[in-house]
Amino acid sequence: MTAIHRIFRTGLKALLVALMVTLLTVMTAQVIMRYGFNSSLLWSEELCRYLLIWASFLAMIFAYERGEIAALSILANALPRVPALMLAILGGMLSVAMCVALAYYGYIYAQLAGSQPIPALTFILEDLFGAAAPEAPHVFWIYVALPLGMSLLGLRIVADIVQYLRAWANGQSLQDLASHEGGLAL
Repeated sequence: MTAIHRIFRTGLKALLVALMVTLLTVMTAQVIMRYGFNSSLLWSEELCRYLLIWASFLAMIFAYERGEIAALSILANALPRVPALMLAILGGMLSVAMCVALAYYGYIYAQLAGSQPIPALTFILEDLFGAAAPEAPHVFWIYVALPLGMSLLGLRIVADIVQYLRAWANGQSLQDLASHEGGLAL
């Protein structure tokens, strides 16, 4: 793994941990408020939903790297070295094209539908500041999780395509790549 990839993974893990800690803290506070004090935090469910959306789209990269995203590798494993690498490259290019399309249209959707303020944050700000509450960020920042997650996943797949091309040039097979530590998501 390159130093850049290692730094990116470490930063992404830290962000995901922060998102999950915040999610669990808000959920715990909601349970305590509801069952301990017979009250409720109106905004907690919505905030947890948004945190889960962001965590899901960002964690998708780790799921891909671990091979936890559905893939059909039966054919690639049965083919000789060069056709298997060609199939992996083609599959990677199609996956990148799909990620680009989802990122592009996800961003367009975020721009079109994301103009209203986030209701949960509006409640929080109104509780804290009353009538002088600042305007909450817009729903765009929730919807942009999809294009960002797809863009990052697409970049990760491009890195795999580069490794496939290097393997082809060096006479390696897909199994050789998979056997190395930090190998490809096959």
